[in-house]
Amino acid sequence: MIEPLFALIPNYPGVFISIIEDENFDCVPNLFEYSKSIQATLHVKSLCDKDYDDSLHVDEFMFEQKRYNNHAVQYDFLFLCANITKRGDILNIANKMYRIIKNAGHCFVLSEKESTPRLIDIFEESNFVAVNTISLNSEYDIISAKKMHGWRRV
Repeated sequence: MIEPLFALIPNYPGVFISIIEDENFDCVPNLFEYSKSIQATLHVKSLCDKDYDDSLHVDEFMFEQKRYNNHAVQYDFLFLCANITKRGDILNIANKMYRIIKNAGHCFVLSEKESTPRLIDIFEESNFVAVNTISLNSEYDIISAKKMHGWRRV
């Protein structure tokens, strides 16, 4: 589902990528293969009990945890492939995502079409800039956002 976005990831080693995934999506296998092909590091944050490839770095994950990264790693690209629309703490989630992205890093959020305008407003409130929408299909959009300069603490 997110494969068209892979063209935005530069083909050079040393890129850090993270993906937060729940049981509604299966984006990790293709992202893992692409990450291997460009020698990027992929960290998977799993919201469910899925079987992932043994060579993957997979962390059990909950949106309620204090921090979303390990060992102060910051990511060049962060994919959110999880349904967050019914949660009451979306602004808090966006703020925590903002903190773990490098300056000039990208965030991509899978969003049901009817939730996209609300999520865009929340991500802009969290200091993300260059927020755009990419229509994936009749059901989903991808919200693309960038962290720039980090002048505001969230």
